Amino acid sequence: MKFKDIVDYIKLEHTVFDLPFILSGYVIAAGTSIFPYKIILILIAAVTARSSAMSINRIEGLRYDLTNPRKKEWALVSGRMTVREAIALTILFIAVFEISAFLLNRLVFILSPIVIFLFVSDPILKRYTEWRHFYMGSAIGIGTLAGYLAVIPEFPSNLAIYFLFIASSLWIAGFDMIYVIPDIEYDQKNKLKTVMTKYGIKLGLLISDITHLAALIFFWLMLYYFRTIWYLAGLIIITILVIYQHIIVDPADPLSIRKSFFNANSFIGFIFLITVILSVASPLWV
Repeated sequence: MKFKDIVDYIKLEHTVFDLPFILSGYVIAAGTSIFPYKIILILIAAVTARSSAMSINRIEGLRYDLTNPRKKEWALVSGRMTVREAIALTILFIAVFEISAFLLNRLVFILSPIVIFLFVSDPILKRYTEWRHFYMGSAIGIGTLAGYLAVIPEFPSNLAIYFLFIASSLWIAGFDMIYVIPDIEYDQKNKLKTVMTKYGIKLGLLISDITHLAALIFFWLMLYYFRTIWYLAGLIIITILVIYQHIIVDPADPLSIRKSFFNANSFIGFIFLITVILSVASPLWV
């Protein structure tokens, strides 16, 4: 097992979707204060949490992935990694995640098993409900609240962090609906449920549109709390990118799905994080 196989196995590049929002939760709580120790622990916890989630997903879905042509080069499917090695990696990731949570503060550590439960139960739901996209989105989006609690170990009364949780969760759910389009025939054959297998591509894309519209509404509601020119500018760019990813989608062209998934979504989280940092550090009010 090579290091590059591990990186590919856990899809390390996918941290661009959730890490910026986790750090945004940190910034909302910390304001202009900088806590290097907590930032490092948050980074470690975020990466290992995402890695354990992906590993659990791979192990639980292996029996399906083995017969999916699109996944034949995956490390666990091709045999470059054994199931025993995958389980060992999962245990390692969870252990490091739990240690990081413990070092952050008591509340984060107490709540950390909930995160693991979400990761374990998420892949199972694909066998039972087409609405699993929202569950998965919430399992990742909850990291925004974790970033806040890492700094202030009490649930906030400020609605901004909850709006961010809802917005990021809906955003992830919406683009996950698009991401599964290439697997529609395979999922139908194996009785795996998604909005695309249940409602077809046309209606499935409409559901994704509505989901992202709802996400944008919550992003815009946060303008009440971040009434800065920075947040407004970032929000406009994010809105354009969300619309763009829907415009370029061609269900018959897998490349357009990948462009929609990565080209637009890879930037949204970082743009949001930058606007939050600027709004806190150098507020220019609208």
